[in-house]
Amino acid sequence: MISTQRTGFTMLKLKKFILLSMLTSWSVSAAESTEKTATAAMTENAAERQIISRADTFTVNQGPAAQFSGNVNFSRFPVMPSTGDVAPAIVRFEAGAHSNWHSHPHGQYLIVIEGEGRTQQWGEPVQVIRTGDVVWCPPDVKHWHGAAEHSAMAHIAISPVPADNKAVSWLEPVELAKAEQPSAKAATTVVLTEKQLAILPIAAVNATGDLASLKPALQQGLAAGLTVNEIKEVLSHQYAYVGFPRSLNGLASFKALLEDRQKAGITDPMGAEATVLPKNTDYYQSGTATMQLLTQQSASRPLFDFAPVMDHALKAHLFGYLFSRDSLSYIDRELVTIATLAAVGNVNSQLQSHYKVAMNIGLNQSQLFRVIEVLKQQVSAEMAANATSALEQLELKQPEASQ
Repeated sequence: MISTQRTGFTMLKLKKFILLSMLTSWSVSAAESTEKTATAAMTENAAERQIISRADTFTVNQGPAAQFSGNVNFSRFPVMPSTGDVAPAIVRFEAGAHSNWHSHPHGQYLIVIEGEGRTQQWGEPVQVIRTGDVVWCPPDVKHWHGAAEHSAMAHIAISPVPADNKAVSWLEPVELAKAEQPSAKAATTVVLTEKQLAILPIAAVNATGDLASLKPALQQGLAAGLTVNEIKEVLSHQYAYVGFPRSLNGLASFKALLEDRQKAGITDPMGAEATVLPKNTDYYQSGTATMQLLTQQSASRPLFDFAPVMDHALKAHLFGYLFSRDSLSYIDRELVTIATLAAVGNVNSQLQSHYKVAMNIGLNQSQLFRVIEVLKQQVSAEMAANATSALEQLELKQPEASQ
């Protein structure tokens, strides 16, 4: 069996798991219907294929008032075939860790309780599994499972106890292809468009609170092809760096500008809305993965241990929620950040960190100097001089495509 260790599995989660086990003994008609449907789906071709039941596909049933006080609900999981005892365990994988290929003579049931992971059946594509997903590994089907490269994952594993105690047959190590390893690095150097460069003066002047200069910068951005939703996202992204007052003032100015343009008969394209993610999205976990992906480093910092509230704010709000909103690309968001930090001043260590991120996702030194030149020509020569100094002091590792 996969080795386990003491985990941070909370008493609340444990109580919920025990509660779920208790609920499986009840005769609730709606739940029985769900169980039969789920079991049918599981047993169909169960001897041949893994079955992943997604968290959002389980029917939620109300807990009987006779047994509970307050609002309690539960979902029945598919029944795991077994003729005797079963052995549950919690297994935690650190980011990038995974099992060897293996099989279970009597099958295994996995319930993902934290993070994001991967599983693969022999001969089939790698599949993503997330918190709340349930995986049935049929008997004697060769497979592996583990964490995503940049996200830890924990699951409950439930296996029947065979008479000979051989619940797993271990096989060879997994050799993941490079294409299956996520990377933020671009294959080629990115060449910034005029539309992307128009983000820079908007972010820079709004970061300083110069609302008089913001209006022409916004007009220039619209003329360059930025949509209304893209500009709203630019101004909203800034709250993580200059606070809500600057973001709200910028948004109010933009709203007033759009109303004036509408009165003048100008209709600006709204653009696409950001994709709405499921309500149960774990932004802290996704933010941790995104932070690691962009920085190409561990997401742990001594300062985060000193001030855990900043750890949560950065990972859940900035890298989790904001970066999940796909109305701006990662490069667009880094342009917002670089221009904002350059305008704020006296934050060169953070500015240099985001220069590195920009390099990780495809910009080279020449493109970064182009960014600074736009700031010099359209915002402030003094601001650009400091940004140049910060870039020159940074030892930049050039991507192969730019050499």
